[in-house]
Amino acid sequence: MMKVLFILLLSMIITIPTALGLVLSEDGTGLTHTFIVQTGGYDFPVQVTGNLDVTDLSFDKDMKIITLYIDSSLDYNLLEILIPTNLINGEFTFLLDSSEIFPKVSMGNDISFITIEFDGKGAHKLEIIGTTYLPEFAEVAPIVLATSLIGIIVILKRFKKLNY
Repeated sequence: MMKVLFILLLSMIITIPTALGLVLSEDGTGLTHTFIVQTGGYDFPVQVTGNLDVTDLSFDKDMKIITLYIDSSLDYNLLEILIPTNLINGEFTFLLDSSEIFPKVSMGNDISFITIEFDGKGAHKLEIIGTTYLPEFAEVAPIVLATSLIGIIVILKRFKKLNY
């Protein structure tokens, strides 16, 4: 009887967090949340791993801000964030509960990897502010290309007239 209860309890511990979308990271150091940000006709996965609970994520493309809503039951918090560089990029500013912090940031070609350590139990709000929102450039690119081609054609026609 005790074995059956133990197996039932063990299966609940494994299945309930998975069903709720809470997964332990590969190395078992924290919960991993993957939020899909839909903007500019694209889906961008933002992955957050930490020893705390990230309850929600919001994105403002006009302000280039990702906001994470955090709930922690520990005094010492560790958070790792993977942000696609095509979502926001550039020089980041980080605000934790409206105070600027300076986490470790590693930039790759496709991903920005951010490690944040902070103290404090309870609810927190983390704002990640970028300087570029790349889908915004994708909308302007055809205009820049067309203007460049027209400029080249005009210059070539003038150059031909000067050679005759």
